[in-house]
Amino acid sequence: MIRWMRLAAAAALLGALACAGSAVAGPPGKWTQVTGVGGQEDLNTLRVGLVRTADGVLHVGWSRAGAANSASILHSSVSADAKTVAGPDTVFTYTGGANESVALVRAPEGMRAFFAGLEAGSALDRAMATATSANGQAWSAASPASFAGSGASPVYVAAGLDANAAVDGTFFSAWGDSAPGGGGFHVGLDSGAADGELPAGLKSDPGIGVDSQSGQVFLAWNDLDADSVAVMALSPLGSPVTLPNSGAAQLQHRVGITGRIGAPGVFIAYTQGTNPFLADPAVFRVDTGKATKLTKKDGEQMGIAAAPAGRLWVFWKDGGTVFAERSNKAATKFGATRSIRAPGGSATSIFNLAGEGSRGPLDLLALADPSSGPLANYHQRILPGLTLKASHKKNGKTAFKVTDAGAPVAGAKVKVKGDGSKKTGKSGTVTFSLSEGRHSAKATKNGYAPATARARGK
Repeated sequence: MIRWMRLAAAAALLGALACAGSAVAGPPGKWTQVTGVGGQEDLNTLRVGLVRTADGVLHVGWSRAGAANSASILHSSVSADAKTVAGPDTVFTYTGGANESVALVRAPEGMRAFFAGLEAGSALDRAMATATSANGQAWSAASPASFAGSGASPVYVAAGLDANAAVDGTFFSAWGDSAPGGGGFHVGLDSGAADGELPAGLKSDPGIGVDSQSGQVFLAWNDLDADSVAVMALSPLGSPVTLPNSGAAQLQHRVGITGRIGAPGVFIAYTQGTNPFLADPAVFRVDTGKATKLTKKDGEQMGIAAAPAGRLWVFWKDGGTVFAERSNKAATKFGATRSIRAPGGSATSIFNLAGEGSRGPLDLLALADPSSGPLANYHQRILPGLTLKASHKKNGKTAFKVTDAGAPVAGAKVKVKGDGSKKTGKSGTVTFSLSEGRHSAKATKNGYAPATARARGK
């Protein structure tokens, strides 16, 4: 079997879309179903698009097969406080089927969706298509966003697609190969302009990242011929670079790539090694060519998302557990690892992950198949973790230091069972005179997941 072929899709169930509505969610610590609603499960190859609009609402773009050969591009949303899920709303319906990837991008209108499918007799047929919306509930008429007509690239069967907007507002879109030479990229929205060509070989799962300071645009993909992950500048156009030790590419998962908010650099999350099931999560900075391994423990489906003040979120899964870490402001060090069981428990299969972190916490969607519910994307808001460490001082007292990705955290409450509580100052440290024996301590602060530590009093 050709190694770049997708997983066998689950059989599509027939039925009309459920009417747009809302469901109760509850952050953090709770999974809430977002897609796969209306009595029809998602395909296990679905790749959602995420974007947050200025009002803080998180928008989710996704596709679903319908009756006969039809398929719909859909939109759902998670409220700014992550307490309500709304949708689905229909973006566009194809009569001949649709690609399983959707991309969402911030736009002057609010947001712009990119998608592809078969629509015989239409300029949208085969090509990348796009539509805009202010709030996701009503969408403009779809129009082609790549070269259209008889010479259109076969985007509808591409091995993944993505889109992004440059600093000057120019839109970039890209799609993987359906066959050798089928992949490509497009600059702007003029369907009469020629598409750009990718280097020779089979490319899949493209992701586009933009440096918010230099304005450079980069495209990353899984190179199936070389069994690696590669990145190439699109603006200005450059040559591909292979990421170090990237022989464990995560196929059927969009390559995680992002710029930073208010800071330079484009970063790629990937796994190092030669076996995609036994690989080590890592992050690669494009402009410096430096790769940082995050852990020696196994990880799959690596993703990355920008957070305020130049921070980054990285996330991955191992079995039925999701892991996430947030970086410092320099994006040089990552904080405590958050560990979250999949919806339905650790025995659940997770097929894909996507995340957005521009509000501070990580809004994560996991495409999961729990025994207690349908195969669908489930959402949970994840808070960054504190780190608490105890050390003995020469005067016999015990100091507790609270940090976030190595930086001291002021205003954290440290409570030692049986010995009261204190708040940290600028140094992130508090000191206790502990009674003899073992003690447990807990650090808490709003906006963070708590941390614990043990210490022995003398």
